[in-house]
Amino acid sequence: MVMAGLYDGLEEVAFKRIAGGYVFQANNPWLIGPRRRYFVNEAQKAEIAACVRETLKRLKPFVLVAAILIPVIMTGSLFWFATSGATLVVTVIEASGQTTKYDQPIGPHGSIGTLAGTEGSSVVFRVSGPPGNGATVTITGIASTGKAGAPCVVEFGPAGATINMADSKNNTVRSAKLVGRTGATSGAVTLFAALVTLGWFGLYIASVHVYSMSRLRPLLAGLPSSDERIALREGMERFAAKMSNKLLAVMGIGALMMSAGSALYLTDTILSQRSIDNVPLLIGAAAACMLVSAQVAYFALIKVRMRRTPAEPGSARSR
Repeated sequence: MVMAGLYDGLEEVAFKRIAGGYVFQANNPWLIGPRRRYFVNEAQKAEIAACVRETLKRLKPFVLVAAILIPVIMTGSLFWFATSGATLVVTVIEASGQTTKYDQPIGPHGSIGTLAGTEGSSVVFRVSGPPGNGATVTITGIASTGKAGAPCVVEFGPAGATINMADSKNNTVRSAKLVGRTGATSGAVTLFAALVTLGWFGLYIASVHVYSMSRLRPLLAGLPSSDERIALREGMERFAAKMSNKLLAVMGIGALMMSAGSALYLTDTILSQRSIDNVPLLIGAAAACMLVSAQVAYFALIKVRMRRTPAEPGSARSR
């Protein structure tokens, strides 16, 4: 099987030899919170390790299905959300040529916005709906005194609409281009992607945790607690030393795929001379790629160092 041996050795990561036995460091039963540490003897260690090993074996089909199903569901839901609704893109161009661009959703009742005019005046616009199908833009000028002028209604078609703002001498000092497009705003897509990712991965992690703790709970009942602990750095080093080469390869391939996806998106955007609308999502993806890649490199470095040093008595090299 492809996943055979993938988790070999990981059952030993949570154990640390101390005087008279071992300390076993388990996750908090409530998932969030300090870990629980127990003092165990050789026989108890063997029983707990066997339980962890069997749990990992039983979880393999679930992990494999989740690895395929979760990305498919996330991609499908994100595509549905990104293509639903409509967005109004507002591009403000100053007389100096400086351009400011932002977007806002076009809801069931349209979209309303305010543009700063000259000498304290302003312009209020209301888009009735997505472009086409009789959609209109209602433009109302507001004087510096607060008095509203007569509204002007223009057609809001696929080409959009332009609002010109002039000073007291009737010179155009600022213009705004209103263009509608299908799909949600970039900010809404980013937020939705973050919520969907947290929701599905949170559900996945919680399911694995609840099942694992349900199997461990009978073995941990009545065990004495321990003041010894496995520090974060020590835990990562132990994980790297015990993890199989197969698991390291899977993590490395995942990091490469994440990096390649971000690089391809950025390259396509630059070559197509398109603006990067979803900067927060791109920055988050790049940060995640760097973090995962650095972690894989750190694990690989530890395994290389481990090969250069003699193995501890009773320890086994990862496969």
